[in-house]
Amino acid sequence: MDNERVIVQFHQQIESEITESTRQEGGFGSGEFRENVLTSIYAEELSAAGVLESPEVCHLEGGKGNASIKVNGYGVPEEDSRIDLFITLHYGPSDEIVTINAAEVETAFKKLERFFGKSLDGLYKELDPAGDQYLMAEHIQGLKAKMDRVCFYLFTNARLAQRKEKEHKSDIFGLEAVYEVWDLERFRRLRESGTSYEALVVNLEDQKLGGLPCVLLGTNGGNSQTCVTLFPGELLCELYDEYGPRLLELNVRSYLQARGKVNKGIMETLQKSPQDFLAYNNGITVVAEEIIFGKLSNGSLGILELRGMQIVNGGQTTASIHRAAKDFGADLSCVSVQGKVTVVDGARFQDIVPLISRFSNTQNRVTEADLSANHPFHIGMERVSRREWTPDQRSMWFYERARGSYQTAKIREGNTPSKRKAFEDRYPSNQRFSKEDLARFENTWLGLPHIVSRGSQKNFVHFMHELGQYDEGWEPDMDQYRQYVAKGLLFKEAQRVIRADRRITAYQINVAAYTVALLAEKTARRLDLKRIWRMQKVSEATSELLAAWVPIVFKHLPDYAAKVGKHIGESFKASACWDNIRGLDLVVPKTIDKELVDVPAGEDELSAARRRDSRKLSSNDKNNIARCMELGQKEWLAIALWGQKTNILADWQRGIARTLSGYAAEKWVKRPSSKQAYHGVHMIESARTAGIL
Repeated sequence: MDNERVIVQFHQQIESEITESTRQEGGFGSGEFRENVLTSIYAEELSAAGVLESPEVCHLEGGKGNASIKVNGYGVPEEDSRIDLFITLHYGPSDEIVTINAAEVETAFKKLERFFGKSLDGLYKELDPAGDQYLMAEHIQGLKAKMDRVCFYLFTNARLAQRKEKEHKSDIFGLEAVYEVWDLERFRRLRESGTSYEALVVNLEDQKLGGLPCVLLGTNGGNSQTCVTLFPGELLCELYDEYGPRLLELNVRSYLQARGKVNKGIMETLQKSPQDFLAYNNGITVVAEEIIFGKLSNGSLGILELRGMQIVNGGQTTASIHRAAKDFGADLSCVSVQGKVTVVDGARFQDIVPLISRFSNTQNRVTEADLSANHPFHIGMERVSRREWTPDQRSMWFYERARGSYQTAKIREGNTPSKRKAFEDRYPSNQRFSKEDLARFENTWLGLPHIVSRGSQKNFVHFMHELGQYDEGWEPDMDQYRQYVAKGLLFKEAQRVIRADRRITAYQINVAAYTVALLAEKTARRLDLKRIWRMQKVSEATSELLAAWVPIVFKHLPDYAAKVGKHIGESFKASACWDNIRGLDLVVPKTIDKELVDVPAGEDELSAARRRDSRKLSSNDKNNIARCMELGQKEWLAIALWGQKTNILADWQRGIARTLSGYAAEKWVKRPSSKQAYHGVHMIESARTAGIL
């Protein structure tokens, strides 16, 4: 298929996604609405790819001529000193692809710059305090003192007349400014590449010798190439400053290392004896899709460019060098880091890179949970999704294990209108969910909305970290798979309800996460997931409850922010914010109570008399029993030991905790009595307050 035909089909797909969102809103959708949907599509993909962190769609436009301003959204990366701002140009709806020139791009960026400047000068004072635009402008103004960089992004469903792959850099308002254009072609390459990253092109010709000196170690039958070089500390600092976690995206463990605590030994060496850093440090491992070699100014062989560069081991080293220079003023002029650079075919990155990372990492054990798309869990989920039909036997849910696999499958299986329609009938676009979506659904259900609010990447990393090990060939059983989908349906319904509530214009993903987590908590996770799967939707009563709770949650979310003096967008990410929402005095109505599933009876409770007793349990009794059974043997034993050590729990309470630990060890063959569960829940809350759980 020629490239023009591919890009036309991709344009049509994007427009159909926008139309689908419009249809869910129950109307045609204004130009502004379609523009904001396009912003959301781009922002979510770039967030998953590590380009953006915690992006928020927020439209503001005003002024005329040279005084006009416009913004479509923003993002404030955690643990960073930059802000991301984006402006969107949507053309359509139309089957034709518009081409935009450099002048139009420049005009759009000027509007975004003016918005940024006015925000720094206190634009929020001119806006409605009840609007999300006010919160955005106030947040930007509040960050004025700590910012050193601003990244301007242009999103568009048009094509650039003349492509410029390099980002434009300059200074604005005393800050370093970076400009990136994501047009239709560049976005298509990201989504349909089948990778979880955008290939970075690093030009090294501005180094002292016109590149990096290297020693070529050899090739492996022409399939790979490896060389050794020295990366200047200043270069690594600049690369991390510019790309951040995008340098490390292909390896979850590297990302965890870089974003966690900075190694004290590395920091001490950089500050006190930087000249010895090369001798003390193990170096980094780098992969690239292509290495461009050439002669340096001294006539030796060198690396002029790395295409598709990724650091797969040494994330902590790179982040520490950046931190030492930025926060502590370390002199990097004499710092060098040994680097092994290996060429890996771009099509095999997802398979080869995790293995290189695992075998090259000698300082820390890398478990199977550190791998991403090729983790057996995701492979198993994908296999089941390709053969499990919905109850009406008309369609399937498409689990997108690797970025772009939905579009790739559609192109591969349907090169005619009829075949494409058959694919879309079998896998409707609204029944596609990615591994990042699954992590969001699952962590919300488990009562971790504050983790979900930290953005797609961090939430996914947490999900993977807690996932554990799975054997090759593992697959979820049908009940497990259907429950994952049911949790997704519940989350999607909350999002639909929020979109329909015109009062909630900001932080919609956070409100959805907190509301669904609260519903799961208040019902002790006894919602009938099997029923949701059978109906392929939540019940009317559940939908009505979500609609009733959503504005309450939205109203109370700022409470914690005001209490601790944080911006609301940052407060969502704290566990204390979840404690605040979890404590709301909201009662599950009887209409929902009737739909909740009973706690499974143990093998010793199967007599008719015991089943009659079980039916006499109140809803609170059942919730308490379910909450106790969510904990395992180790947690109950930890509660008992904590209670004994601190004397917070009486002897009889510690006895109950030990008893419940024994029940858990036996896989809850015997479940807690209503009295045991009543006291057990109080012990759980006390332990949570003390930080034991």
